[in-house]
Amino acid sequence: MVTKERMRMNVDSFIAVDLETTGLQPQKDFIIEIGALKYVDGECVETFSTLVKPPISISRNIYDITGIDDEMVADAPAISDAFMDFLKFVGNETTLLGHNLRFDYSFLKASAEKMGLPFQKYGLDTLTLARKFLPQLPKKNLETVSRFYDVINPRAHRAFEDAETTAKVYFKILEEFGTENPEHFVPKEMQVKIKKSEPMTARQKNYLLDLLKYHKTVQVEAFFDEKGVSIETLTKSQASKIIDGIILQYGRISRRYS
Repeated sequence: MVTKERMRMNVDSFIAVDLETTGLQPQKDFIIEIGALKYVDGECVETFSTLVKPPISISRNIYDITGIDDEMVADAPAISDAFMDFLKFVGNETTLLGHNLRFDYSFLKASAEKMGLPFQKYGLDTLTLARKFLPQLPKKNLETVSRFYDVINPRAHRAFEDAETTAKVYFKILEEFGTENPEHFVPKEMQVKIKKSEPMTARQKNYLLDLLKYHKTVQVEAFFDEKGVSIETLTKSQASKIIDGIILQYGRISRRYS
């Protein structure tokens, strides 16, 4: 049985979080923005927002959705630094709130695993709550649910604004349904397994290094430092994306060189 004391301890203290990414698959895509708000007893006490520079170019499709392009992230921290800053912000808080939280959590979990760090949290998901309590809505995405509750999102598909909107929607749902349905507002342990990615092949590694050496304007060490990744930890799919990006920007290796 869920007691009122248990509810008070869990339902209004959490980190509301949202991410923007280069795609949908945490094994091969990258975080480009993190937005989060820390709530204690229903009050926002601290915020976090950062762009993240991915090791690949941001596609036109992602730009059309988020408004984020390569120029905007040019001076942003790499994920290795941004994720550590996010962990410091989260601190000892064990509960995350999100809309379709599993998506955001999978990218955070993947980032932690790549860095050899533990990351295990509990979650509250406004998408799950909307599906349970708002069956009359034609869609359950954040835009539809926020409009239903007259919550204005000033910049949809930007991480901080989406996280803030999610928190406002959550409190609306909690106010309307929480008293009679406390069991649905208890954070649940997140169960996300990141599919193991194939490591970069020796052929990919050699070709990537040859590309960087061939295009002398690109220094090998500086390239990976700037991208915030290690060549030794790249997956097969990530290496392919980086190689494609270099070829697109600088061109292929000429046959004379090879």
